[in-house]
Amino acid sequence: MGTVSPVASPRIPSSVFEGLFIRGLEPHGALTRALASEGYDLRCPELDYPLGVWKRCLIQARMLAFGDLNEADAQRLLGRKMCEGFGRTLVGRVAAVPLPMIGPARVMERLPRYLAMLGRADIQVQLLVLNDRERRVCLTDLHHRPEFTAGALEVVLERAQVQPIVHVDDRSPQGYRLLVRW
Repeated sequence: MGTVSPVASPRIPSSVFEGLFIRGLEPHGALTRALASEGYDLRCPELDYPLGVWKRCLIQARMLAFGDLNEADAQRLLGRKMCEGFGRTLVGRVAAVPLPMIGPARVMERLPRYLAMLGRADIQVQLLVLNDRERRVCLTDLHHRPEFTAGALEVVLERAQVQPIVHVDDRSPQGYRLLVRW
């Protein structure tokens, strides 16, 4: 009888940390110290990090940068800041080049590829075309709040030259569903 190898936990690339915590939030002393205490030293980045470090750093960023906002608004802003900042990293600039040319429909089709680039190849994506300018997206993401993903997706679609509306349609312990319009 063969052995079953355990499923590897996702690892988040350093470029994603750089995107949110350096370029997106432009950290100050308290946030820099909090991130270091959770395992991310901005001055000495590693190649990638365990998902747990990412999640703990997100909690710190949420409290220190958006502590005055409700959870949903704070998570949407964190998602936006991550995507805006990632777009200013080397990897992100390369990924963003085709967005205006391919348009929002193709951006939505490429969502699994973009998530994998962010270290989240573990997320399964089901895309349902409702009409030319509307998609329902089901994601099996156990680690992010849907508002975080909604905020990031807004930024990507804005770079594809549309004004998106991303609504959290449903959530469950296995993931969530977004309704995306442009």
